[in-house]
Amino acid sequence: MAISEEVARQRAAYGALWDADVVTFVGSIDIKSGRLPTSRRLQAMISEELRRWPDGDGVEVRLDGQRLGLSSRRALDRLAGTAGGDESTSFGDGDRASLPGESTQYRALRYACPADACPREAFRSFHDARFLPLCESHGLAMELRAWT
Repeated sequence: MAISEEVARQRAAYGALWDADVVTFVGSIDIKSGRLPTSRRLQAMISEELRRWPDGDGVEVRLDGQRLGLSSRRALDRLAGTAGGDESTSFGDGDRASLPGESTQYRALRYACPADACPREAFRSFHDARFLPLCESHGLAMELRAWT
C-alpha cells in the first residue's frame, strides 16, 4: 500500500513523538486528516492511551487508517525533559538572574569557644556581633576565628 503524501508530511510533523525501537503496541489512536491535533494534544492522547494499558509500552497512531508511527513511554519521557533543565547546570541557573555556577561570594565563618581547651565550634554564613553563637558547654559567646 502506497503511503499518501499527507501521511508522509504528518509523520515528519509529529516526528518527536515516534520511538523507532517499539515493535509491538497495545493501543491505537485514529486521527482524521480534516481534524489534526496539535503535537501537544497528540502527546496527551498517547499518554492517556498508555494510562489505559499500564503493562504495555507501544501505541500506534494512524491517520485515515494508515500508520503514522509508534510511540512509547520513552518517547514521552524524552519530550518531558528534566525538571530543572539541563542536568549539567547548577542549582539557581534556571532563574536567569545570576551567573551560572556556584556562588563565590560566601564562605563559612568559624567561631570557637574562648575557654581553654574547649573543642566546641560553630559555623555561620554571616557575622552579626549582636547575635554571636554561644558555647553549649560554658555558656560563653564564641569568638570569630581564622581557618587554620
